[in-house]
Amino acid sequence: MKEMLILSPGPANISERVRQALTAPDIGHREEEFTSLLRETRSLLLDICGAPEGYSCATLSGSGTTGIEATITSLSASSGVLIFSNGVYGERAAQIAQVFGIPHTLEKLEWTQPLPLGRVEELVRTTPHDSVYLIHHETTTGILNPLRQVAEIAKSNHKWVLADTVSSVGGEELDLPGWGVDLVLGSANKCLRGVPGVSFVVLSNQLLEAWSQRRQVTFSTDLVSTMSKEEDGETPFTPPVQTMYALREAARELLEEGVENRIAHYRGIATTLRDGLTSLELDFLVPREHLSNTMTTVMLPEGWSYPELHAPLKERGYAIYKSQGHLSQTTFRLGTVGLMSQEDIRGFLTALQQVLGR
Repeated sequence: MKEMLILSPGPANISERVRQALTAPDIGHREEEFTSLLRETRSLLLDICGAPEGYSCATLSGSGTTGIEATITSLSASSGVLIFSNGVYGERAAQIAQVFGIPHTLEKLEWTQPLPLGRVEELVRTTPHDSVYLIHHETTTGILNPLRQVAEIAKSNHKWVLADTVSSVGGEELDLPGWGVDLVLGSANKCLRGVPGVSFVVLSNQLLEAWSQRRQVTFSTDLVSTMSKEEDGETPFTPPVQTMYALREAARELLEEGVENRIAHYRGIATTLRDGLTSLELDFLVPREHLSNTMTTVMLPEGWSYPELHAPLKERGYAIYKSQGHLSQTTFRLGTVGLMSQEDIRGFLTALQQVLGR
């Protein structure tokens, strides 16, 4: 199979070191070897999230959506959750709440702008719900939402703060205790450069205690029972052991590099990409100052459809990413995440220039 640079928000290209971790010896998931693997991985994830004290981590078998479901369904005994949505993933959280009968209010906001803080403050102040949920990096568009400011507003109104950070952990600044964030959820295969199959939830011990009184509405994705089992060194059900090996190695790799250095790297290659796109006279869906470090949504050139652009770029070794919802007919997405260098970005820009004939 031809080597491919994946320009998506994940799954992303991984290092040979992480790939080799997938070939680690087989172990039983009820053996002490797996307990050691699980405990180290959970500890490393807490370090990556900047929350080694006062927070706990649970791993879950499945994609980032598994983490979303585990989070939303934990609200079954609460007064509900106010969900801010400026893209697909806020709406997904609301769909999960709807399926499981979790009290919620979905506030749909403009997709091409960060969450408006004035409106956020008004809604948080008047909501009957005790929790606020938002997407930090909304990969629908590449918007980076102001998590720190929203958390400050929510905390001043005595709300729990829950954030989907699936595509921002390891790619954007996070300070859970400093910002007053009670919960974040993530995935192995985004900025962390692991492989798909494991999601995780990091939450404050105070929130975990509050949720211990919840009415359990799910079985395999119940967060509190998962946390209890993992504290004893096991998972409640059979985990993807090899994927956990890869996640541990990816987490080690990230911490050796330094979280701040990884963030700076992503920011640097995103800048090179955006400068190059501008030189090719391509437009962005979202103003550059509102974009994350790891996703750029680009307007399709006049006369081009996504398939017409995707096919020749893939032939050259570059896989671009289709947009979601109503944006799929007018835009495409470019992820600057995973194992990717400045040289890789320059190579892609050259290929894009050739395809467009510019």
